[in-house]
Amino acid sequence: MGCGTPKDFKYTESITGIDYILDATFTNTGVCYNISSEYNSVTLEQPFLNVRSFPEGTRNCYTLKPARGNTDKLFIRSSFMYGNFDGQNKVPSFDLLLDYDEWDSVQFNDASTIVTKEILHVPKKNYLDVYLVNTGSGTPFISAIELRPLKNNDTYPAGPGLSLLFYSRLDSGSKATNNEPFRLVKLLKDDGYDRIWSPYTKSNWVTKSTSLDVYNNGPMNYLPPSIVMQTAAMPANGSNSLVIDWELSDPTLEYFAYLYFAELDPSQPEKQTREEKVFFNGESWYGPYTTSYLSSFTVYSIDSRSGQRLEFSFNKTKKSLLPPLINTVELYQTKMFQQLLTNQQDCNIFSWLQNVTFLSRL
Repeated sequence: MGCGTPKDFKYTESITGIDYILDATFTNTGVCYNISSEYNSVTLEQPFLNVRSFPEGTRNCYTLKPARGNTDKLFIRSSFMYGNFDGQNKVPSFDLLLDYDEWDSVQFNDASTIVTKEILHVPKKNYLDVYLVNTGSGTPFISAIELRPLKNNDTYPAGPGLSLLFYSRLDSGSKATNNEPFRLVKLLKDDGYDRIWSPYTKSNWVTKSTSLDVYNNGPMNYLPPSIVMQTAAMPANGSNSLVIDWELSDPTLEYFAYLYFAELDPSQPEKQTREEKVFFNGESWYGPYTTSYLSSFTVYSIDSRSGQRLEFSFNKTKKSLLPPLINTVELYQTKMFQQLLTNQQDCNIFSWLQNVTFLSRL
C-alpha cells in the first residue's frame, strides 16, 4: 500500500515487481505530500516518492483487513522516508502502535534515511489497526505499509500475544555492498516474503558462491531466496570456525535465530566431508550435521535466547576435512502484545465491501 499517492492511483514498482494500491481506503485522516525533488533519484523506489502526513491529533490510524482475517501469521512492514516533504528540513520522530500496543519508535539520521519496521504478527481480530503517534518531536508520516501472509503457519513461533520484531537478516559472504540502493540490498523477487537481506562479511572470511539455483527442502520451509543462498561464508587461513555475533543493549530481551545452510561445492560430499556443529555462547547448540549440494536447510531456535551478547560459532568437527560454512542468518526479537481490544473511539472503522489482498506478485 503506497501512502500519500494520488486518488485512484495504482502502480507496479519497477524494481521489486510489487503491485501497490492507494491508502485512502484505509484511513480518513492525513495530508498527502511529495518528497522534495532533491531527494528523488532513479534508484529510489516509487513508494518513497510520496508520504501521508498526520499534522492533526495525537494518534492517527490505518485499519487494515487481511484477506483471510485472523487465520494467518503475517509479515507486516511499515516504511518511512522523510525526504523533506514539508520543507522544514527537520526530521521528526514518533511512535508506531499495532492494535493499540507499542510496536516501535521511528527515528531518522537525516532526510534521506529509509526506516523500515517489520514484525511477524498474528491478528487477534479480522482486522489490524496501525497507529502513528505524535510524541511532540515532529509530525508523524508514513511512506508504505505491506502485509504478507506466511505460506506455512507452522514456521516462526509467533502466535496470539507473542510477535516477532525483525532485528537482523544477514546475507553472509555476499559480494554486494551496503552502499547499494535500498532493497537492492536485497529485496528479491524470488523471496516468498520479499525480505530485505543485508550483505555481511568479515575480514577473516572467504566467500564461496555458485550461479546455480539453490532449492528449499524440508517440511519447515522458511523460503530463503536462492540468490541469497548462492553465497556462503567460510573461515580464511584454514581456521576451524567462524563466528556471527551481536552486542545487545538490553540483556533481558529474548530472541529467536534462524540459520540457513547449503553446500555450494559440486565435489562435496563425494570426495571430502564437510561436517560442522553450531555453538551458542560457547555451548553446543546443534549438530553435527552435513550440508547437501544446492539444497538448503534451516536450523532454528525452539526456545528464545537472551544475553548481553549473542554469539553463534560454526565449528568443523574432527571428522570434517573441509571448513564450516554459513549462508545466511535471521534474528528476531520477541514482542509481547498485552492489549486484547483496540479502543475503537481512537480509530474510525470502515465498511468493508470486499476482502483486499494488499500485495501481489507479478
